[in-house]
Amino acid sequence: MQAPNGRRAIGRDLGAGRINTFPANQAALAPDCLVGSAELQIHQQSPTLTIGLYASNSPLPVVFSRAQASSILQTIHGEQHGCYGAFLTLRCSTEPNDMQHEMAGVKRSLGAMLGHEDGLLRPNDHGRPRNVHYRPGIPRDNLDSSTPQTQAFKLSESLQSQSQPQSHSRTTSQVNSYVNSQVNSRAGSQSVPPSNTEHEDGLTRTPSPTFPPLTGEVPDFKPDASMVLVGMRGAGKSTLAVMASSAMERKVIDLEPAFQRSMGLSSSAYKSEHGSSECYRQQAKVLQTVLQRHPTGSIIVCSWMESRVQSLLREFAAKNPVIHIVRDADAIQSHLKLRDDVKIRNLLNVSNAIFKSCTNFEFFNVTEKAMKSAVSRTSLIQRSPAPYLTLKHVERHFLKFLSLVYPAGTIPFMDSAFPLSNIPAEERKFTYATSIPLTDVLNDRVDVEEHVTGADVVQIVVHDLADNAEQGTLTSQISTKLLADITKGVGIVRRSTILPIILHLFLPHTATDEVLRIYLDLLHHTVRLAPEMMTVDLRLEDVHISRILSIRKRTKIIGNCFIVTDPPSWDSPIWVSWYKKANNLGCHIARLIRPATSTDDNFRIHHLKTAVDALSGPKIPLISYNSGPLGRHSQAFNRILTVVRPESLERVNQKPPITPSITVVSATTALFSSFLYDQMKLYVFGANVSYSLSPAMHRAALKACGLLHTYEPVSCASLRGIKHLIEDPDFGGASVGLPFKVEIISLIHSLSNHARAIGAVNTLIPIRFLNDDGTIPTGASFFDSVNRSGPIKALYGENTDWIGIRSCIRRGLSPANAVISSSCGLVIGAGGMARATVYAMLQVGIKNIVIVNRTPKNAEKMVSHFTHVLERKDLGVLSAGSEHSRFHVIESMEDAWPAEFRLPTVIVSCIPTHRIGNVPAPEFTLPNDWLGSRTGGVAIDLGYKTLDTPFLAQFRKEAHRGWVSMDGLDMLPEQGFAQYELFTGRRAPRRIMRRMVFEAYPDEDGKSNFEELQPRLQSLDEQET
Repeated sequence: MQAPNGRRAIGRDLGAGRINTFPANQAALAPDCLVGSAELQIHQQSPTLTIGLYASNSPLPVVFSRAQASSILQTIHGEQHGCYGAFLTLRCSTEPNDMQHEMAGVKRSLGAMLGHEDGLLRPNDHGRPRNVHYRPGIPRDNLDSSTPQTQAFKLSESLQSQSQPQSHSRTTSQVNSYVNSQVNSRAGSQSVPPSNTEHEDGLTRTPSPTFPPLTGEVPDFKPDASMVLVGMRGAGKSTLAVMASSAMERKVIDLEPAFQRSMGLSSSAYKSEHGSSECYRQQAKVLQTVLQRHPTGSIIVCSWMESRVQSLLREFAAKNPVIHIVRDADAIQSHLKLRDDVKIRNLLNVSNAIFKSCTNFEFFNVTEKAMKSAVSRTSLIQRSPAPYLTLKHVERHFLKFLSLVYPAGTIPFMDSAFPLSNIPAEERKFTYATSIPLTDVLNDRVDVEEHVTGADVVQIVVHDLADNAEQGTLTSQISTKLLADITKGVGIVRRSTILPIILHLFLPHTATDEVLRIYLDLLHHTVRLAPEMMTVDLRLEDVHISRILSIRKRTKIIGNCFIVTDPPSWDSPIWVSWYKKANNLGCHIARLIRPATSTDDNFRIHHLKTAVDALSGPKIPLISYNSGPLGRHSQAFNRILTVVRPESLERVNQKPPITPSITVVSATTALFSSFLYDQMKLYVFGANVSYSLSPAMHRAALKACGLLHTYEPVSCASLRGIKHLIEDPDFGGASVGLPFKVEIISLIHSLSNHARAIGAVNTLIPIRFLNDDGTIPTGASFFDSVNRSGPIKALYGENTDWIGIRSCIRRGLSPANAVISSSCGLVIGAGGMARATVYAMLQVGIKNIVIVNRTPKNAEKMVSHFTHVLERKDLGVLSAGSEHSRFHVIESMEDAWPAEFRLPTVIVSCIPTHRIGNVPAPEFTLPNDWLGSRTGGVAIDLGYKTLDTPFLAQFRKEAHRGWVSMDGLDMLPEQGFAQYELFTGRRAPRRIMRRMVFEAYPDEDGKSNFEELQPRLQSLDEQET
């Protein structure tokens, strides 16, 4: 939103007051005017000039005199067509008992300026512009009731008739004093300006957050744009900055050390010596210098809150991400060592208001619990998780958030290699959104990962606005709390799953003006959280929807219309009108739902779909079905993002009629029953796969999602033994084991870029539909062949082993061993798994790779292969800088470590841990000199037939030196997740697959060993999703 003619907000001193300015395009709408105001906001949105007066609960009399009001109004009136969003903070000496009299004069002056003959300020003059607009020349009574415009008008009419004033609390001087006294005693430099702050003009005035929340249009950031992390001390800013700096290769600049380097004293010491005013001035100067010198390539950490700092951050946010880091009150209280619960919450309310005014994003840092040691009674599974592993969830959570803030591809996020990660759910067929109420998330009533089993998206439903409106309990405090609850809820869910998030804010069918105002606030706030998708009610005026679309950044907008009361039939033209509105405004998806009143409604819905298909021009995807038990037929056959109920979530936790009536399993069962899905045959091939855990893992996943496919192990001496299986019309895919990972390429028509780069395949996929030019489809079209039987036109080879290996490397590396240009990896072996390991190392940025193998010639052949791959540069799948990689082959373990390579911090054994034919199980350890890394590292044995190997035992003994040992039970599920997606076109139920691997792993007597392995599973769940 821009001020007319691109002008900035006005700014000048008026008597004893000051006009604080900020860029015109960053102004926000004002809440309702109320008597007792200390601030005046001017907001012009054609054709209405809105003047908002904020309430103040300060004990000091802070009001306007008539003379001051007259002077202000003249100034405003003279420039009203060019001003946009200026704050005027005034101070006068009016006594408290004169407050109402003086405010009445102000209101009369404002009313006169707005053209009212009696000089009185109308209810419609203060607060937000009314949301009632209709086309000129058309009487209200004659509006067509079937159009979306009329529906929006009717909603707005109901809002007007029920409008109620609301009180907005602001920062008090007592809270400011408390903030100073408590925070200064704990953190030194972290402070809020005292209640009477001296400014450069010599004036002393009561401070308040200078600006409204930053809700202007969010720019398209450059990939290398610096970010600023702001927030209270104890929020975790510095930790998050270090995590992001490693993943994004950026430097961290903490402003507190920067201040000390510049001034020679810490902020607290400087304040004691030179006074608060001078300290704040120098802080702003330091920040300004840092921002000017480091607009790119940096992560800046800031805890300062003074008004000049806010102004600088707001300006910086025009081109860079400025992220407010939020944390739960208990964690902040523990960090600051404060005991008074009420005061800590007041402190957070103050700081949150300030930080929200100068940031364009908000991230909730979920407090992690320390992992329990998973040490069992036997050495077989002995595992003592390093303390840093607790933060792996935090790292994944924050990097996922940043990947949604920055342009696509800026951050090499760890889940991007999974087949479905980069294919939007709305582009695939029969996708599901599991619905979870926000209240259940906050009250810890749901296990998020369990509830999203089989789903493609998780929908967080915010019904609190409707609940409080219905009960008449909607207050400013509840509104503020709801904003915080949404931030926390999104943080918890995003931390718990890799699935995209839809945030659905439920707007009641009838609502007061206050409810609508808060709903708009919630929409603006939601954009700050960077969800993948969010809903916007199509009953809103076009201007409000367009506003959200203009600030959405990378969030996709679902234009939502759910008519609950007296819904029109599907053959009514109003539904096409709603779709056109969403499409024309630029929404990404339209979602139109109504309750079913009879089973016939499930067939009438085709009227809408046919009408939409007949529209000309570009069209957005349509979600459309009947809700309720009678609408289950249409729900099951809706193609995209059908909202479903988790298997384990009781219906009573959501209110009818929004409660989903089907689950993923029931919907999938309907697809099989109607012959849209066929029962497919899946296999694992290999020389000896009788011990394979893949069948148990994949069968459990298939069952959890309601898929009726089978998965069987097939051991064979040659590929001739499987030819008849892969030619079967019901063949659905196969996992490829030793020794066929390279040999099977001879049967394959097309390889993925990953498989070509590796030169080995572990996943075989049948293709039943080809492009017109005979090539393999890509993107969502690739999955048209899954879950359907028929003639096989081609076989496609993929390699997912490297994904599992890369995941283990990333999970096991400590911050001290973060990959840098000199990091070194050691690969033991030269077969298919070794190739996948080299590729995984290159993917994580390891450019120095040493290989040791029983037959050096095979190792040299593998080096030659990857040297050729790096020279070609045509696959586009390796990390930046991989072309500078170097390899070295050690011919014998008796050889000394090559002097030109650092000692390894990543060691992977790729040789079998058990006897194969006449080849005995290897019994080897590495020379102790090779384990000399001072920071330890991660050692992975990819086999799992035997876990208690000499190789792993060697590293378990070195755990005290920072070595983390992992085995095939860690790697198998990770690569299996990607295989499952390729087999089914569905997101893998990760926890179920991991659990089944541990449940199915036998002890020495061939019985379940889950009791011993369960602590490892619990630790793994705490580390990584």
